[in-house]
Amino acid sequence: MLSAAILTAGCSTRPTEKLDQIGTTQAVETTQISQNSIAKSLESQAKQLKTLDPKQPLDDLKPLKDMIGNATYVGLGEATHGSSEIFMMKHRLVKYLVTELGFTNFGIEEDWGNGLKLNEYIQTGKGNPREFLKLLYPTDEIVAMVEWMREYNSDPVHKKKIQFIGLDLKMLDQTVFDKVINYVKKHHPDLLPEVEQSYKELSSVAGNLQEYMKLTTEVKEKHKANAQKVVKLLEDKTKSSHETGSLELAWVKGTTKVIANFTKMMIPADYPSMVKLHDQFLAEHAVWAEEQFGGKTMVWGHNIHIAKGVITEKWYPKVAGEFLKERVGDQYVAIGTTTTEGKFTAFSEDKIAADTIQRNENSSNYMFGQVPYDQFLLDLRKLNGAAQQWVKEKQPFLDGIAQIIPNEPQYYNVSLKEQFDIMVHIQKTTPSHIKQ
Repeated sequence: MLSAAILTAGCSTRPTEKLDQIGTTQAVETTQISQNSIAKSLESQAKQLKTLDPKQPLDDLKPLKDMIGNATYVGLGEATHGSSEIFMMKHRLVKYLVTELGFTNFGIEEDWGNGLKLNEYIQTGKGNPREFLKLLYPTDEIVAMVEWMREYNSDPVHKKKIQFIGLDLKMLDQTVFDKVINYVKKHHPDLLPEVEQSYKELSSVAGNLQEYMKLTTEVKEKHKANAQKVVKLLEDKTKSSHETGSLELAWVKGTTKVIANFTKMMIPADYPSMVKLHDQFLAEHAVWAEEQFGGKTMVWGHNIHIAKGVITEKWYPKVAGEFLKERVGDQYVAIGTTTTEGKFTAFSEDKIAADTIQRNENSSNYMFGQVPYDQFLLDLRKLNGAAQQWVKEKQPFLDGIAQIIPNEPQYYNVSLKEQFDIMVHIQKTTPSHIKQ
């Protein structure tokens, strides 16, 4: 369950039939007028987007400059982990944030170890990015974005390079531990025996979340102490040395802290505490990136994670966006994405399948579908008229989870204004292109 989640008219009698028909008609007309006024209000304030194609000009995204303002953190949400058009539009958003607004730290809901490999790829071209994206992310759409990052970084005109950070902690493979061990072996061989001993047992179990969860509390506490020991060893050894400003050392020290965070996350026996720590560390790793590399930071993940509050308490009782908001205030801007109809890629048991978006005429997704644009931007903080009140009210909101679970609702009651600052809506979406 943890891995799947870390991986969503009245009854009074009327005197005549005629009166009943009149009353019903009036009620329908009143509801229709209300819905029409909301749709018209949304239409008048939405910023139409011309295209989904990341290769096309970005002029239609110019309204984002004022919407984002001076914020240094932007959450890039997704209604599902498997919608082709949403991934393409998010690629456009990333390009705009990088080229026009100076965002150069890219954090994604992907494991830290994969992030290390992807960062090496966009800096050097080494490896195959598709192999470093896991679960539902090795898609044509996301690979195209990573390849664009590589092209951007390889251009000498761009002095400030994009840094790719895997924010997540679903598992730690051996390359994560080797990142630390190899650095110590090269620069501080006197620490090597203690570092290797501290990581020896931990590295053999951290690659499998289910197996790690079976460990006793005593063993988990031992791993936590050993991981923290390496953090302190490296801090003490390098705090007064010439290495302090080294980019290589920043990544290594960051990796020691991520390993320690993984061991902390796995200590609680109850699900709510564990997933709160999971999202707390997603946020902390984003802040780490900004502290180390400067610039501005993008946080790419599911709507649930980048929201400013809780969308579903059952699965995520406190989320990364909420932690970021508490820490940096208005420096964090949350952009959610929505869609009204279509299909999306998800897991069905151990296989990739296509799930269908359920129609819900009471949902915010359906209401956005009444706006006659194929895709549009909406600043939820600056609305007026009927739309202003509407975004404050709780109503069904699509949450396309990564696993197809029979009888699991696709919608949760959410106040859009409470959860997001900006919304990107795409009317119809199709499954992402993922090779199986």
